[in-house]
Amino acid sequence: MTSFSIGDGVRVKDGPLQHQYGVVVYVREDDGTYLVRFGAAQQMYYRPEEIEPWR
Repeated sequence: MTSFSIGDGVRVKDGPLQHQYGVVVYVREDDGTYLVRFGAAQQMYYRPEEIEPWR
């Protein structure tokens, strides 16, 4: 499992935001999910297996 840090660039593997560039802005410690922000207005929580490092 890959771990991410705040500020890491990531992309979503599947779904409506697939392949969109996002930035990890928060790590929820209790369940291990990451809050990823896309642009200025949209953000969603993802499990580690749903995102990958931006390349």
